[in-house]
Amino acid sequence: MKIGETNSLKIARETKIGLYLEDSIGIEVLLPKRFVPEDVKPGDMINVFVYRDNEDRPIATTQTPKAELHQFAALEVKSVSAIGAFLDWGIMKDLFVPFNQQIHPMKEGDIYVVYVYLDELTQRLAATTRIEQFLNPADLSFEKGQPLNAVVFDRTEIGYKVMLDKTYSGMIYANQVFQKLSIGQELTVYVNNIREDGKIDVLVQKPGVASIEDSTSLLRTALQENNGYLPLTDSSSPQEISTLLHISKKQFKKAVGNLYKQREIKLTEDGIELVKK
Repeated sequence: MKIGETNSLKIARETKIGLYLEDSIGIEVLLPKRFVPEDVKPGDMINVFVYRDNEDRPIATTQTPKAELHQFAALEVKSVSAIGAFLDWGIMKDLFVPFNQQIHPMKEGDIYVVYVYLDELTQRLAATTRIEQFLNPADLSFEKGQPLNAVVFDRTEIGYKVMLDKTYSGMIYANQVFQKLSIGQELTVYVNNIREDGKIDVLVQKPGVASIEDSTSLLRTALQENNGYLPLTDSSSPQEISTLLHISKKQFKKAVGNLYKQREIKLTEDGIELVKK
């Protein structure tokens, strides 16, 4: 029987307080009555999540946690006490984060990316926001422009730290992102550089020609969704362009050039208009 994981256990016996389940070597755990599914009987196999309750007793539940032992998840803080923070992770018992496992002091209602571990002293499940120690250095098999799944886990002065494919650590530099990102947000990013420390610099937009094509398509769609007009010109500020399109001014100018060459737009003193066909 594994604490912090989903176990397939046999129903050994039924009592007034619930079902006692057992593993292959006869170790038992209680599944409280409130979590007992209908139409089950002794001898049946059942999948349950096993953890320790407030009295350090193993207990089972049919509720599904948002993360199991040695997994990552973006979770909301339900409360903060004198000993640490408590996260909503999908089961009745909240997940504890000690103060020494918090990169920044946690605030009630905020989202944090955490890693679930087993505390060696208490043998209870706990979580930490110090997740980089559980991420691997990247190898040289990554190619520039390769797409990866990213989860934002921290904001620094130079940009956003991201977890890549739940395995590697990466960075999106602030001067290369043109939209607001939030902790726990998932997005697709693209490899830009593998650093000597094994971390990966990534871009929100595809690099090179592919980026121009994406920006062109984005500008065309934005025009279509705004009745064929956008109040942007060559003299618009980078902030104005970023607010409306989430791309850089350089990408905007290339996208405008593409659409103009294709005779899809016309330029006016006040903005850009789609050419009616």
